[in-house]
Amino acid sequence: MWVFGYGSLMWDGWEARRGCVRRARASLNGYRRVFNKASVRNWGTKEFPAPTLNLVKSESARCYGMAFEFSDECEQDIRAYLINREGKSFAMRQITAQFESGDEITATVPIYEGSNIIDEDRIEIILDMIIKASGKYGKCIVYINGLAEELHRLGIDDPAVSDLWQALRSRQQQ
Repeated sequence: MWVFGYGSLMWDGWEARRGCVRRARASLNGYRRVFNKASVRNWGTKEFPAPTLNLVKSESARCYGMAFEFSDECEQDIRAYLINREGKSFAMRQITAQFESGDEITATVPIYEGSNIIDEDRIEIILDMIIKASGKYGKCIVYINGLAEELHRLGIDDPAVSDLWQALRSRQQQ
């Protein structure tokens, strides 16, 4: 069984505690990161929802992340863990991922399909939401900063994250 991580699943060590036998950089063709999931608990509230990461289909896009392999015996435990961690509104999609070598695998990818979707393309509104939002895990701005730093550390350049972080830093300096 393979799992593809595109956010915190890439770096928080969950896989080591669950028997991961191999990890490698991989990508999903036809998907991109987007901040369209409104967190109303972990990074925001119902009054001030936090824009958090999700994946959306985008024909010309490619999302780089990490793939984790687990033995087949772990599959039920891994699926249960992912549903508990991500939430019941995350579908566990089976999607083809590609390693840097060109080899392909089918990976389980958590994609949010619930009703807390932010349908907003205006960056100023997203920035306002980020600045106001704070939840159980802390301030949304800390979440965005952490994403930007971790992707940079992993050598993954994703404009959805880096451009948003840069716009947020510029806004704070005003």
